[in-house]
Amino acid sequence: MTQAATLPPRPEGRLARRKARTRAAIIAAAGDLFSVAGFEGTSMQQIADLADTGVGTLYGYFHSKEDVLREVLREHSAISVERYRAAVDDATPPLDRLCMAIETFAEYLRDHRTLLRAAINSPAGAESGDQPGDWVVHAFAQMITGGVQSGELRPVPAETAARALVSVSVDAMLGMGVWRGHEDDPGTIPALVAMARAWLPD
Repeated sequence: MTQAATLPPRPEGRLARRKARTRAAIIAAAGDLFSVAGFEGTSMQQIADLADTGVGTLYGYFHSKEDVLREVLREHSAISVERYRAAVDDATPPLDRLCMAIETFAEYLRDHRTLLRAAINSPAGAESGDQPGDWVVHAFAQMITGGVQSGELRPVPAETAARALVSVSVDAMLGMGVWRGHEDDPGTIPALVAMARAWLPD
């Protein structure tokens, strides 16, 4: 047996750790700047400066400001998902699980409204078809399907019901369409949850 074969696995290299720290610093800096100055009011140079790195390095991680924005939103989304998972378990009834998901999703939309609007209106977002909530539809539909199968929810078309819930949440919290001017109403999120509770039980 050679000496190399007896060595323990090598820990993650310093270069990989440094890259991870740089990437995290870029995302944190971009999130702070986007929140204060807005997407359009923030430059890649400003992000690089706040992250204490060079613009060239920044472009080595992200091809465009839109890419940075998407990653910032992905990080925020992951935090919201973890908050939801901590609030439910296998014993949580399907309707309670769905209502918690609606509340968590609506709070995410409200808290990151400016960035989500920028993502929707950016050229990259328009070309890719990215919309806040697309990834949630499948999860909502699964919850509704499970509730229908257990007899706790009425037999509604799960995919259509999920799209309706996601759509009204996005419109309400981003102040789109008939919701314009009402997006900061403190009663909106409780009303969205109450709507689901009134509509879905069998």
